[in-house]
Amino acid sequence: MELSYKWKITEITKKKVENTDDVVLHSRWKLTGTNPDTGTEGSFAGATPLEYDADNLENFVPFDSLTEDLVIGWVSASVTGPNGYFDHISEQIEAQIDKIDDPVEEVEEDNLPWSPTSGSADSGSI
Repeated sequence: MELSYKWKITEITKKKVENTDDVVLHSRWKLTGTNPDTGTEGSFAGATPLEYDADNLENFVPFDSLTEDLVIGWVSASVTGPNGYFDHISEQIEAQIDKIDDPVEEVEEDNLPWSPTSGSADSGSI
């Protein structure tokens, strides 16, 4: 199944590191996958630590200049990169969607057709 995905940043952890205020060190996020054929959604919540390089501050983005798209880019690169775990995430989302779109019903012993309590039991014996 080919899902469409949407990221959402739900929390950021920041602190002063050395002489730099509001350094983002960690992000919590949610990824929602949607089956385009049925509209059914599944989601996965995760957390990703973010790198801070005090020796390379020319690429540092001040907290007030952050955008959700920028942070999503950082998180997505980490999750989908060579050491990421996107396959696991997508499997979890697909399983949620499958459970809704193609439900399985577990029937317990008391409700089996031959159970004396089901009302449709055959009293025949071998």
